[in-house]
Amino acid sequence: MLPRNRAKLAFVSAVALVLIGSVGAAITVVRLSSSAAWVAHTYQVQLAVSNIEFILSEAARARLSYVASGDESYLQAFNSASDQTAANLRSIRQLTSDNPRQQELCSRLENLANRRLGVLGAAIELRKTGEVNDAKQAMFSRDNMAVSRDLENLMRQMEQEENMLLQQRSSRSKSLFVIFLLIVAGAFVTAVAFLWIHYHLLLEELGAREKAEASAHKLSARVLRLQDEERRRLSRELHDGLGQNLVAAKLALSNLANSNPDDSVVADCLKSIDESLAEARTISYLLHPPLLDDIGIASAARWYVEGFAKRSGIEVSTDIPDGPGRMPRATELALFRVLQESLTNIHRHANSSRAEVSLRMLKDRAVLRVRDHGKGLPIDMLEHFLHDGTHVGVGLAGMRERVAEQDGDFEIHSDETGTEIEVTMPFSAAGNAEETQAANTPTN
Repeated sequence: MLPRNRAKLAFVSAVALVLIGSVGAAITVVRLSSSAAWVAHTYQVQLAVSNIEFILSEAARARLSYVASGDESYLQAFNSASDQTAANLRSIRQLTSDNPRQQELCSRLENLANRRLGVLGAAIELRKTGEVNDAKQAMFSRDNMAVSRDLENLMRQMEQEENMLLQQRSSRSKSLFVIFLLIVAGAFVTAVAFLWIHYHLLLEELGAREKAEASAHKLSARVLRLQDEERRRLSRELHDGLGQNLVAAKLALSNLANSNPDDSVVADCLKSIDESLAEARTISYLLHPPLLDDIGIASAARWYVEGFAKRSGIEVSTDIPDGPGRMPRATELALFRVLQESLTNIHRHANSSRAEVSLRMLKDRAVLRVRDHGKGLPIDMLEHFLHDGTHVGVGLAGMRERVAEQDGDFEIHSDETGTEIEVTMPFSAAGNAEETQAANTPTN
């Protein structure tokens, strides 16, 4: 599988696991919330059962107070307690509707509660008749106590049943919470693992891309060096081969012209030879000017600019002082090629009638500026070139590649007033001495 596909697979797997973990966590949270609601429901049942006991106790106290004093206000308290008891019994039955065991106990609770209220009501009715019968009231009290004990036992059973449910539901809540934590932790750890794999796959791909880009830069730099070597070879061939042949032909024609001064054909041939010699010399110098190897970039640049101005008709102002010394040969060659290509672009594309060239040689670097006053580069073309080096010809790309090979800086600024190219090339004293020695070494 390709690294890009492996990276995509790892990333998609991580996202899928995160989604699965999120769904599982959501389900667990819902169940945990439901379990928590059941825990709260258990407490509600226990509270309602306790209220039954409290309300019936209030009813018993109201009966005793009424029997002892005959105060009608205690009847209202008793009736209110009876109503509250009925309401609480209905609430308990509704709360325990999902539990058959509790429904059975709730039915027994209703019977015992109604029996106790009946006993208390009978004692009150006896007091309402005005009859004071302590024996009967004592019997009612004994019946009340007996029913109260039965009620207490029954309510204890209901509370125990709810406690058992509470323990089960609490245990389930804790289990769900642990499951929730495990799901979240597992999804997180797995997602992090896949993201880590994805990250390393991306690093591998980026490393491979960087190696490919480095190889491309090396290949481009080698092509440029081979191109310069081929230009130097062709220049030498033109100068030493074709040039010498033309000189020999010119000497022969000159002798023939001296012997036949009135022969116009010989004169025309001699003129053609002179023009061919000049053209061959110009082409040879353009391919690789010998001044660049002999005395350096400053003289070669001035010679080239003067020749360019004559050939193109573009007025070029120069600011190229003689430097204090030579730069490394590779640096000088890169600067000269940038100058060549910049002026060629001005002649072909800028529609400018004038240009400026300046070359400053500082202590540890050289700065070359070439500016025209033409139409400038289109904005989209300039943005693409600055971003990724595309949408331009080989000229600008070649210049930037040459400068980058020498660890220099290439900058281009362009608007409707013209284009300026600025190149900063660093060099060292060691490189200067080494390249100067190589430049002055004769070659066979």
